[in-house]
Amino acid sequence: MFKRVAIPMAAAAVLLSSGVAGAADLGAPILRGSEVVEPAYDHVDKWSGVYVGAAVGMQVVRNSGFHSDATGAANPNFPNYHYDYAGARFSYGLHMGLQRMFGQFVIGAELDFDGPQARIHSPWYNGNPAYSGGVAGNIYQQRVALNWQGSLRGRLGFAHHKSLLYVTGGLAFANMTVCTVLDDCINGANHVVRYSNTRMGWTVGAGIEHKFNYNWSVRAEYRYTNFGSRSCLATAACSIDPNASDINNRVETHAFRFGVSYLFGGPALAAAPIIARY
Repeated sequence: MFKRVAIPMAAAAVLLSSGVAGAADLGAPILRGSEVVEPAYDHVDKWSGVYVGAAVGMQVVRNSGFHSDATGAANPNFPNYHYDYAGARFSYGLHMGLQRMFGQFVIGAELDFDGPQARIHSPWYNGNPAYSGGVAGNIYQQRVALNWQGSLRGRLGFAHHKSLLYVTGGLAFANMTVCTVLDDCINGANHVVRYSNTRMGWTVGAGIEHKFNYNWSVRAEYRYTNFGSRSCLATAACSIDPNASDINNRVETHAFRFGVSYLFGGPALAAAPIIARY
């Protein structure tokens, strides 16, 4: 009687212990009672790879410079004046990047491209105190429109749980149209200075990105961008009137963006949990 009970119990114990050991060797999570032991999410490389995304936000564009009359005080129709104005506009665009995780640090590169924005404009400047204003009053306004813009930047971040704190910076580029108009600009008429050009500049910023799961994440980012200065002298083709010139036209932006990104691929699949009953 003792042998018929003891031998099956010993065999069951051996099989159970060998099964548990085999599961441990495979790295599979084990259920102990009601607890499942699973691999920690922090130990999975959830940032490395190629990603794409889109962003929307608000961008403050600042334009400053000096408008001058080539003939000086001899021609009051084109007076000298300094301008410095800014306006906030809605922005939208796409981004794509490549990054890799080293420990808790993430290093990568990102390219983004934004669509056109509505123009911003200065207040009206009265050209001469003797003029009363209106269509015949020689009042001037300076305007700038960003037709498109983009950047190629590096990103350096620190990952904590499912979030990434990062800084970014690099090359910026934009195509913009700058003009000074006399009175109101109707059907393209009354331009004094007008030119479109693509400018190169630089940008720096910082942000935070948070994972919903391995593939999807959201981000919030601030960036400052400086597109440098450009002059349109009275002798250049951009000066429609031979007396007018635009000197040191400087454009810079402050952008706040909110975006979503999709990281291609997926983490290594974990082995299915082994359930132990006792």
